[in-house]
Amino acid sequence: MKFRIMVFSSTVGLLLLTYPAQARQGEKKEAPVYDFRVHLQKLYDAWSDLDPAKAAPFYAKEADHVFFDIAPLKYTGWAQYAEGVPKAFSAYSSGKFTLGKDLRVHRHGNLTWATATWRAELLKKDGTKENAEGRYTVVLEKRGDDWLIVHEHMSVPTPPPPTTK
Repeated sequence: MKFRIMVFSSTVGLLLLTYPAQARQGEKKEAPVYDFRVHLQKLYDAWSDLDPAKAAPFYAKEADHVFFDIAPLKYTGWAQYAEGVPKAFSAYSSGKFTLGKDLRVHRHGNLTWATATWRAELLKKDGTKENAEGRYTVVLEKRGDDWLIVHEHMSVPTPPPPTTK
């Protein structure tokens, strides 16, 4: 926030006042810094029930947007993504997804792209647990007051090849 300072001088002394600056007509106000870490962790939390309906508010709905996931390879459009995720997670009942501390955010106007690693703790319907970690790249577009995902890419490292003796 910018402040204005006014100084009044008299024979008695100086009076110094500070008050928030008012934007002049036509002057651009500083936009508050948006916390993409909080936004993306809320997305990851929304996926915890593996229910696309809970994550839907975070995504743009155009039919030609591409979302790369772990399995299957690719979804084209939100409708295909929302239909495919329950099939891909059919053996699981829930998951806890955590965004890595290495999140990097790059903002350019109404577009933002970010990269990070992630961890998942998945609970299978048979009660067994499974852990995973991977890479994440996302592109968001500001639409009105919302930042919507227009492209997403999740992947996991390939297992090392077997050792030969």
